Amino acid sequence: MRQDPKSPSADDGVSSDPEASSQTALVSWRALSHPVNILALGWVIFQLALLIWPEIDLLVRRSGHLGFACALGIALALRQRAPSWLVLVLASIALLPVAYIALDLQRLYDRIPELDPVLWSDYLLGGLLLVLVLEISRRRLGAGLSVLAAVFILYQLLGSWIPGILGHRIEGLDIFFDTLFLGQSGLFGVPTGVSAEVIFYFILFAALYDAFGGGRLIMDLSLWLTGRRVGGPAKASVVSSALTGSISGSAVANVMSTGIFTIPLMKKAGYTPTFAAGTEAAASTAGQIMPPVMGAAAFIMADFLQIPYSTVALGALIPALAYLVGIMVAVHLQARLQGIQPIALAAAGSLKASLITRWHMLLPLVWLVTQIARGYDVVSAVIQASILTVVVGSLRKGTRQSLRTVIEALIRTSERAVVVALPCALASIVVMVISMTGLGTKFTAVILDMASGNIWLAALFGGLACLILGCGMPTTSAYIMAAILVAPALAELGFDPLVAHMFIFYIAVMANVTPPVALAAYAGASVAGCNANKAGWQAFRLALPGMAIAWTMLLQPTLVLWGEWWEVGIAIAQALSATALIAVVIVGWLGRPLNKPARALALVSVALIVLPSAQLSAVGYGLAVVLLIYGYAFRSADAASSGINQAGSAKEKSVCRQ
Repeated sequence: MRQDPKSPSADDGVSSDPEASSQTALVSWRALSHPVNILALGWVIFQLALLIWPEIDLLVRRSGHLGFACALGIALALRQRAPSWLVLVLASIALLPVAYIALDLQRLYDRIPELDPVLWSDYLLGGLLLVLVLEISRRRLGAGLSVLAAVFILYQLLGSWIPGILGHRIEGLDIFFDTLFLGQSGLFGVPTGVSAEVIFYFILFAALYDAFGGGRLIMDLSLWLTGRRVGGPAKASVVSSALTGSISGSAVANVMSTGIFTIPLMKKAGYTPTFAAGTEAAASTAGQIMPPVMGAAAFIMADFLQIPYSTVALGALIPALAYLVGIMVAVHLQARLQGIQPIALAAAGSLKASLITRWHMLLPLVWLVTQIARGYDVVSAVIQASILTVVVGSLRKGTRQSLRTVIEALIRTSERAVVVALPCALASIVVMVISMTGLGTKFTAVILDMASGNIWLAALFGGLACLILGCGMPTTSAYIMAAILVAPALAELGFDPLVAHMFIFYIAVMANVTPPVALAAYAGASVAGCNANKAGWQAFRLALPGMAIAWTMLLQPTLVLWGEWWEVGIAIAQALSATALIAVVIVGWLGRPLNKPARALALVSVALIVLPSAQLSAVGYGLAVVLLIYGYAFRSADAASSGINQAGSAKEKSVCRQ
């Protein structure tokens, strides 16, 4: 196996790019005997077996999913560092708890939790699985999430010694391991269940779709739509990243798959490497909020709220489009500011021929969207789309792939799934501790007390908490934490539960491009060859429309909940206007460079437009019109004046030289 030279190594202990898949390539059929490939294919076979035999017990499903994630994580960490036989032996240890649960399933269901004793073997194998999850997560995802989970574990075990509101009365290793390992409330809780029973199959679809040329089709289609326009490469980055992300649901993997095409084109057109990396990161982040396949957290949201995933996807549609409009306006204005001209379409390759060769690969995507929109079971829909991808892709020579390529896609599926399953398992631990100790109710009370009943102050505290959580952990884990700690407070203050969850989901997603830990931006910087921190701040600025949309959802819940057509129309107009004006503030150009007072005027206009008051919104639109007149109506006069001044200055210099 080999990795893309531009991809951060997965073998260096802590991956700086955990969500990006390795570009798996089987150099020969003998490579299938490598432990990584054996375990990856074994995991896919296990997941497919769950579909074929749905009667397999829930504990076996979830423990098997987590066991394979740990085993593959061990193999990836030891790849090229240890003999294959040793890697297989160590990886097999991670599967021992799975075998134990499967063989002792009857006892687990017959026993009474917290009354029947916990056996020494329960302690041993439960502790083994816990240590493996913590350590492999540290190696694959960084120390932040593992440390956080460890803190919650210590809180569970030692919280009875803590005085005051944060203390609790749940103590003892027996209760801890009883809940952690012997039931469906610990390691095998809801987040792990969603990863095992839903998300894995969407990752499989994304890998197969990309293998059969779907990803390249989206890239070429985006360039064909935007290539001849001002800022074409950057706009192509926005469109392609949003479309690709709507299939993969991963920001970092999105950057590494589309960025290798779009970032060099943006640099060639005249954008700075920092701006190119920031644009790709901000646009790729949209993949987690863009239906039909949003980030993993969106599926968990549907499970938390006990609503169909199609309801979540529909609620996310308008905000996601508004976010993309904001980025599109920003890159357009930046091109105008720098005087960047449209590129020749030929510079992007033979797009027409590529589109003709691959157009039929749109069919699986259309099928998936249609089935989800009809309220069809999402797992059945994505499995059908995966089968359709293989069938349709194999019908034409231009997209037909060898068996080896398909196997590579299956291996890539498991490698990508590791960085979803592990944080979901750690999040399950956190959920368990919060549920057992009542910490969620206590945190809600603290937020409400700090806000003194002020609904917007409580939302501000909740948003800051989500942002801080998101800076130190993957989106899924950050969302789960916020959904338990913050969402109840917002719901108690009167916000619709779906709106409250969508708000914290957006904030958690935007943490991908929020320094000091902006993984998507760092991945873009590795491709662009620029400073990672500068790319992070640039991505943060470009993603500010997403922050604005998050608050707009609270002010205008119709964006998420829909309603009468005229209410939806007004909400869409407000959202689009707000994101476009935020882009003006970010870039500082609207027909001409804007000074600080003009940008402040645009910011005030945004605040007034999104407020739930027709009069204030009208004032905001009035200020926006004034800004447009200032930017465009007087541009000619200023340009002429500037030309006269430059001519006079040149004449004076000529006289001086003489």
